[in-house]
Amino acid sequence: MFEVRPILSALSRHKSSTLLIVLQIAITFAVVINSTSIIQQRVEMMNRQSGIAEEQLITLNVNAFGKNYDFESNIRADIQMLRNTPGIVDASPVNQVPLSGSSDSMMVAASQEKFDNFERVGTGVFSGDSHMLATLGVELVEGRGFTEDEVAYSADRPEVNSVIVTRSLAAKVFPQGNALGKSLFYGSSPVTIIGIVSKVSGSIVHEPIFEQNLIFAYVRLAAFKRILIKADNQSTADKLLGEVEDLLIQRNPDRVISGITSIKELKANSYSSDSAMTTILCCVAVLLVLITALGLVGIVSFNVNQRVKQIGTRRALGARKIDILRYFLTENILITSLGLTIGIAMTMTFNIYLVEQFNLQPISWYMIPVGMLIMFAIGILSVWMPAQKASRISPAVATQSL
Repeated sequence: MFEVRPILSALSRHKSSTLLIVLQIAITFAVVINSTSIIQQRVEMMNRQSGIAEEQLITLNVNAFGKNYDFESNIRADIQMLRNTPGIVDASPVNQVPLSGSSDSMMVAASQEKFDNFERVGTGVFSGDSHMLATLGVELVEGRGFTEDEVAYSADRPEVNSVIVTRSLAAKVFPQGNALGKSLFYGSSPVTIIGIVSKVSGSIVHEPIFEQNLIFAYVRLAAFKRILIKADNQSTADKLLGEVEDLLIQRNPDRVISGITSIKELKANSYSSDSAMTTILCCVAVLLVLITALGLVGIVSFNVNQRVKQIGTRRALGARKIDILRYFLTENILITSLGLTIGIAMTMTFNIYLVEQFNLQPISWYMIPVGMLIMFAIGILSVWMPAQKASRISPAVATQSL
């Protein structure tokens, strides 16, 4: 039989310490649950599939400075040389690189009327030659890729007739489905969707349009050019990082090769803040739980020391060790229950604020009951040793202090 009334009466004589541990449990629960939710969302985001062969990809920048530099012929010659290099599967000039943090974007719509009425959908914009899909390593799920005849080489963005979109963008613009073959509007001239790819990650990982992207068959002729290279495996890609600059300089020294890096490294850099946040939140959550556990140990140990005479008297009157142990465990359950009741209210209030202010997802429904079970388990484990100590108090030792 749980002696709730005597326990509550005893706790009321130590209001300050009891209130402090109750608030500590409440704050710990609110912070840990919300931290766990944020950690879960960040880990899911960092682990989402990019849709590209990221471990095989490297990128670099070509900065031309020589007089009479022929942009088109040099781009074509560079790409052809790279494709013929052992260990390189494919290469393509690109306007932006996935997961790099530097993006190109635009607004599109399913009709000219919707575009003019600002019923538009945001999308990232990739452009390259006919080998871009193969270089990225993306999966073409519907339609076809670009042919070489469809690729436009121009100093300004030309009028193109066809486009390839990601499945995410197709579903957003044409929620009824069947996007293949339909027209996409982004200005005065529509383009026809000739292909749909499974996924291509955008450049900025925290953008809402991260998975909404389209690809044009267009190579911009300019002094600055990005090139994407696909190696046959990760080992070759790492090796090429130290060799590809010499290959390009040997072909034409009238330029500077910069920004040679792997997509794997770009991805790590893009998610570095998320990785740091998860680490910090994990440390904070663990530290709070440990402090709360130590607080419970402290208050029970204090109560045991203050109640030696009371415990001894109960033992002398016939209370068993299990009765004393149950008494302190019940006391802990009551304190934890009160703390969790306040903690749940604090958790929900804090989460609503985070969702509204930082565009986070609400906490998953199962986190609160699971968190409660864990807090009860931590509480029981924390008080177990002090409660065991109390149960071993001898009636004779206690009565000697009378």
